[in-house]
Amino acid sequence: MPISVYMHGLRRTIALVMAVLALAGVVSLGVGPVSAGGPGRLPACAKNYDVVAGDYWVKIAQKTGVSLSALLTANQATTSTALFPGNRLCLPDSATPTTTIVPTTTAVPPQVLLASFPVQGPCSFTDTWLAPRGGGRLHEGVDLLAKAGLYVYAVQDGTLSKQTLDRPGSLSGNAWWLTGANGTYYFYAHLSAFAPDLGPGSKVKAGQIIGFVGRTGNAAGAHLHFEVHPGGGAAVNPTPIVKAVDGCKTTTPPPQPSGTLPPPPSTVAPAGSAAPVATQPPSANMGPSPTAPPSAAAGSLWQFISPKTAFDSASGRLVAGGSSQAVRVDPLAGVPAGTSGVLVRLTATSSGSAGYLATHPCDVAPPPVSTLSFAAGRTAVGSAIVRVSGGTICVTASTTARVKVEVLAARAAQGVGLQAVSATRALDTRTTGVRIGPGSSVSVTPAMLGVVSGTQALAVTVTMVNPAAAGTLSMGFCGQGPWTTPFSGDAVSSFAMTMRVSSAGWCLTSSTATDVIIDVVGIWGPGNAPAPVDPVRLFDSRSTGSPVGLDAVAIAVPGNLATAVVAITTVSGSTGSSVFAVPCGEGRSAGTVVATSAGRVTTVVVPVRLGGGALCISALQPIDVIIDVVAGA
Repeated sequence: MPISVYMHGLRRTIALVMAVLALAGVVSLGVGPVSAGGPGRLPACAKNYDVVAGDYWVKIAQKTGVSLSALLTANQATTSTALFPGNRLCLPDSATPTTTIVPTTTAVPPQVLLASFPVQGPCSFTDTWLAPRGGGRLHEGVDLLAKAGLYVYAVQDGTLSKQTLDRPGSLSGNAWWLTGANGTYYFYAHLSAFAPDLGPGSKVKAGQIIGFVGRTGNAAGAHLHFEVHPGGGAAVNPTPIVKAVDGCKTTTPPPQPSGTLPPPPSTVAPAGSAAPVATQPPSANMGPSPTAPPSAAAGSLWQFISPKTAFDSASGRLVAGGSSQAVRVDPLAGVPAGTSGVLVRLTATSSGSAGYLATHPCDVAPPPVSTLSFAAGRTAVGSAIVRVSGGTICVTASTTARVKVEVLAARAAQGVGLQAVSATRALDTRTTGVRIGPGSSVSVTPAMLGVVSGTQALAVTVTMVNPAAAGTLSMGFCGQGPWTTPFSGDAVSSFAMTMRVSSAGWCLTSSTATDVIIDVVGIWGPGNAPAPVDPVRLFDSRSTGSPVGLDAVAIAVPGNLATAVVAITTVSGSTGSSVFAVPCGEGRSAGTVVATSAGRVTTVVVPVRLGGGALCISALQPIDVIIDVVAGA
């Protein structure tokens, strides 16, 4: 449940923290020593180590001659604690501090000469060796950018020694380990599918097709992540190795041992796959099949329309758990023919059990991501940006649910972009002392909302505070018919949404007395237009075993983006928490806050600015956090 905040100065920051804690029912917050992950940390230690570019926890432990656990204990940190150049760390007494940087390998080791290029052309690649990645990781491979479905080749004669299948939270997704006769192994990640009749232990020849390019796991776009481990040891920079046999212009596959080429990925599903992958065919109940790719002439800007209902379970068409519902958007008034993306408002209710929705193009299988989470017997609302395929988008429900899909905007030749902003508070009825309720309303003027010339809509978070009971909130242009959504009787409940603006401003009413907070997190107006991407999981703290806490965790967002539209899902335990998502290098007051009550799973889709291509998250109380990306600019 998001609360977004904009503040100037330390006094307002402290006030925000205390207010959030008060809302969560926390009387006080005991803050111990700050972890080494915080910028400017200068611990008083007998021995210190100054972090340099390219450092990560394991590397620092090796460089200083101490165990990883001792290093983390000395700094009250975990392996997920972010490190920044210039941080000063405490070292155990047994350490031998040095700031010598281990040189990277630039020459091709004589024992590593590829007999085949790893991927079918056309493709491209650059040297990203040891580039920072989320959770303090470094990039220990080369990304070969290629279209999904192209062939992946064995680079040497050898044995497929290990295989992993895509699953929620996976970093590598579908992956192979290929081991040669001399012990050198090669790691292939993010495959959309494996070649038929191959499994762990299979013998393969150089140039043999072992899989297909994809974007499973932690991949924002189709590519092959490729690593080289000489003699079975540490990875070396594979860029000069693949460059020595550069085959990015070679589109014709080499002769295969079987004499035939494997079938295309659209007809291949990995046996025993534990999670949906992009190669599985649509299920029978997905509705009309996509017919043609979106037209490039549809444009790359966004045009807002009067909200149009594209699908509504009220007509009796419940979305069954584990199935996908195809939703046609191209016939709707105002949606350009051949549009490549839509912005939708989602409403979901499940009377049986808690669950989530995933929105995605119908030409890919349901991804292991969430767009909207809902509790049993309750209604949740949210938004999503979805790529359109053949005039259709798909909605998949984890459990049987009533679902409503409304189209708010579509990609068009003319329109607006999206500017993510430091969260600005437009309304807080607690400061006025006048709660809204039956017979009373509140208006929010364009000036209060910060509307500038050219603005068509705003991305906001709406938070209900201490309602007298569960009720409904009505919100819309003053003097016109409002949009209505239910809210719970929890002390704090909130949602993210996008709403058009007009000179009349917004008017709000409620069926029960409650305080309301509105925070602006994005402006749909002049600026770069976000392009929808197939949803990708960037981060899942549950897979690391380390919940997010006060120490910032840096999450790299691929694609050289300045702005990303992300789904932030929080999974709280016995206590509530507040999660900050900010550009790396900026304070917590510069980003979105997701406030979650105990025992809740909440998903909000919001635009966020990125700092150096990364997003930093932290939390007042430890909590599991999941980050999925749905669009970027």
